[in-house]
Amino acid sequence: MFCSCLEIVFFLAGRHHSQFPSLPDENETNKSSDSPPTVFSSLPDDIILNCLARVSRFYRPSLSLVNKEFQSLIASPDLEATRSRIGVTENHLYVCLESNKNNPNPRWFTLAPIPKEQKVKPIIPSFPYQHPTSSTFVSIGSEIYIIGGFVKRKRSRRVLVLDCRSHQCRRLPNMALPRVSAAADVIDGKIYVVGGSKSKNIDNWGEVFDPETQTWEPIFPTTVDLTTQKSVFPGKLVMGGKVYDMDGLKVNLNLNSCVVEIDNMMCQISVCKGILVWYDSEEDLVWNKVRGLEGLLPRNSYFPCYLVSVANHDRGRRVTVWWQSMVFDRLGLDWTKEGKTEIWCAEISLERRGFGELWGFVEWSKKVFTYDGCDSPSDFFLHSAIVTY
Repeated sequence: MFCSCLEIVFFLAGRHHSQFPSLPDENETNKSSDSPPTVFSSLPDDIILNCLARVSRFYRPSLSLVNKEFQSLIASPDLEATRSRIGVTENHLYVCLESNKNNPNPRWFTLAPIPKEQKVKPIIPSFPYQHPTSSTFVSIGSEIYIIGGFVKRKRSRRVLVLDCRSHQCRRLPNMALPRVSAAADVIDGKIYVVGGSKSKNIDNWGEVFDPETQTWEPIFPTTVDLTTQKSVFPGKLVMGGKVYDMDGLKVNLNLNSCVVEIDNMMCQISVCKGILVWYDSEEDLVWNKVRGLEGLLPRNSYFPCYLVSVANHDRGRRVTVWWQSMVFDRLGLDWTKEGKTEIWCAEISLERRGFGELWGFVEWSKKVFTYDGCDSPSDFFLHSAIVTY
């Protein structure tokens, strides 16, 4: 829908799609040209806004360069109001990256959904709170909830919410108990949080947050709403697309893993020793390598690359994988001491082929961020979430 609407806007603006620049460079001056009158000049503003509202937000920087009329309309709050009124939404991938192991506050970025323009852009220059470690993330609509974790090396009851429309962060009422690496999911509009505390009391097993009333209530292992989450993989709890091991009342997160649904079968996808592996819930539960991805990572004997994270946000048959690459220049026969770190992302579609085989196909692969220095931690990718607005 977004592409066809964009072509209509380009036509009415008197330019062909190919005449428009892609997203402007970060250093490019935001200039608007005094273009000659176009078809848009004779249309009422509400019709123009209706057209622009159907175009992806990631094209707005380019559209703002058309003329002053476009620039004014795109900056107007009426544009977002029109999108809301006609029910136009799109998905945005937000990621939290730790680019410097000496910096206590990781940064949040958004990844453009347009394949040719894939790059992450920072959204918050400085996080207003000390960013917790080992926290849990869920999203509802345009908001990302940051639940618990370690703050100053202590378990925290704190809950933060990041509004992705305004890129503002605020605090919510605290949980009853401090929790770290808890399981969490959104069920019927409420946030269920399970495990992550030191308490062995069944009354403290979990709690649920109601965004409408802004209150927390206790939940128990027998809660009906969690029965499906516990039945996907025997002996495990699946919440928020992640898999947790169950040990009595204790819940342990399986790091760098996610759940996908392929041909009506639930599979667990994970990163193990830098490669993508999988198993399904109905067969022998043996981890197998995902085939077909041998050419995904560059083969560099000096600075090898390894996958560090995998994520899936809708249990569909596609996952995103992340890795980093260290880049050094050559000075004669030697490498220079100063290097750069490249963050790469790829989208992989998955397909069952025969018995016990899962194949991956690279939909796109792109360097999305580069920064000076090579002091990034190996687990630089902290969290990701899909928001819709």
